[in-house]
Amino acid sequence: MSSQSHASAILSPVRRVFVAAFVMDLAAAMIGLSVQFLGHKLEAPPLILGLLGMSSAAAYAISCLFSGRLSDRFGRKTLVVGSCLICAGAWLAMPYVTGYYQLLAILPISGAAASMFWPPMQAWLSEITVGGRRRLVRNIGNFNIAWTAGLMIGPPIAGVAWALGAPAPFILAALSLLGVLIMTVRMPASVDGGGENVAEDFAGVQTDGDVARRYLHLAWIANFASWFGRGMQLVVFPKQGADLGMSEGTIGLLVGAYLAGQLLMFLYLRNRSGWQFRLWPLLASLAAGAAGWLIAWQAQSIYAFAAAFILAGMGAGVTYASSLFYSLRDVTGSRGAQAGIHEAVLGSGVFLGPLFGGAVAGWAGIAAPYLLTTVIFIIFGGLLFSVWRSTVRPVILAAQETLEAGGE
Repeated sequence: MSSQSHASAILSPVRRVFVAAFVMDLAAAMIGLSVQFLGHKLEAPPLILGLLGMSSAAAYAISCLFSGRLSDRFGRKTLVVGSCLICAGAWLAMPYVTGYYQLLAILPISGAAASMFWPPMQAWLSEITVGGRRRLVRNIGNFNIAWTAGLMIGPPIAGVAWALGAPAPFILAALSLLGVLIMTVRMPASVDGGGENVAEDFAGVQTDGDVARRYLHLAWIANFASWFGRGMQLVVFPKQGADLGMSEGTIGLLVGAYLAGQLLMFLYLRNRSGWQFRLWPLLASLAAGAAGWLIAWQAQSIYAFAAAFILAGMGAGVTYASSLFYSLRDVTGSRGAQAGIHEAVLGSGVFLGPLFGGAVAGWAGIAAPYLLTTVIFIIFGGLLFSVWRSTVRPVILAAQETLEAGGE
């Protein structure tokens, strides 16, 4: 086997998607922290520092509603390449701004460009997966592990690079994306047998038609709650940790504990079936999140916060994996459009979490947003059960009655 063939075998199309996901979120995490460093350097007031994070998330959430459909029409590769080029250009411009309003103007461009990456890449993954739904579950699990690892590693690299000079992390992140661009240009748009739903079921659970669509909607609702909590944590805890006398390093580790919990759940779910097309995993994930945020509300020690954030992250791992799986599994629908809605839903949570979290913290105290998030999780859990009982359960019962009548 030639060295080129051997390299192609190692970096199969699916594995290239994993590498691209890892590098993109590593670069994005570097940019997210570096933007805050740059905002402080430009003497941005607290309101502007908050807007620096929210403006990109808002542009991302809105743009995802369109980018998935555009990739259905113009191809996954076209949008991914465009995303890499635009993000790299925006990131290279950031360290050379002379005022924080210029930085605030560039960030929505970066957020909108990122929306051209994730929904197309997720749809692309489903279209090059060979082996049916169970293989798709495993590939989604590895995909989730890849981007989560990137988010965890990115901030420490940004901190080291920032010490070399303000432009350093921005240049490094942009160069990383150019590497992703070169790799994805050579990826095939499709593979033989990719994207097919091999005839199989999940422990006898009905997985087609209206029932499957309802589970997709339930997963979107649960995933919004999870990312609302994540967005809230990113705004509330750094200040709370500083008020409690924690060092920046400790605060960073505790913020990352949420991702550690999420990563643990992705590792657990990627080789398992039985959680698909069932209500209890979504309800359990919201219960875990509610418990985590309730613990955080009363927490004062490092260990209590770590336990709270890991528990909330584990719940978020279930909702994210469910939302992405249901969005990509159906060959009859538009995978790009559904992946776009999946990303728009979580993006709206990342945007609204800081907005409401910051407002409640200013009004009722720095720990109050955790209690608000706990209440939201409980309400959403009740909403999920109510929707399931009124829309999914009757269809399941009717199907069971039909089977019983046919067996008589």
